[in-house]
Amino acid sequence: MFTFVGISVTFAALAINSALLLSGYASKSPEAFFDEQTMDTFLHMSVVFGSLLYLLSHAILSRTILYIYYNKSTRRFLGICYNWRMSRKNLVFKPGDVQLVPDNKSIMQLLRGGYVIDNKSYHIAASNFTSTRYYNLMLGFVDS
Repeated sequence: MFTFVGISVTFAALAINSALLLSGYASKSPEAFFDEQTMDTFLHMSVVFGSLLYLLSHAILSRTILYIYYNKSTRRFLGICYNWRMSRKNLVFKPGDVQLVPDNKSIMQLLRGGYVIDNKSYHIAASNFTSTRYYNLMLGFVDS
């Protein structure tokens, strides 16, 4: 989450600075290290690559389950993630409702995630589980 916030703030500052430089409102230092054509090239490349980095981090973060909890009494998992507006979203699912995506090693699988919950792909980190038993229980490999 902090990575996305940092990238968002950096992108906003870069966009504002770029707009001010292109409009001529911000004054350039008299001892510029680069000529104007090189500065414009750097400016355009930073806006393009900054936009791509922003969209990539947004896509990955909105499909990542950050925390997973298991309630033994109700036999349900609670996954905490963020939706596309970056507001908190709770996923409640039963053991065995999670399917693994076939291992095809494509870029789209990297962006979408390797687990399917309610017909949507998500990333789930192995560090979320204190025991391999809960991981196997989530996938339906063992009974509770």
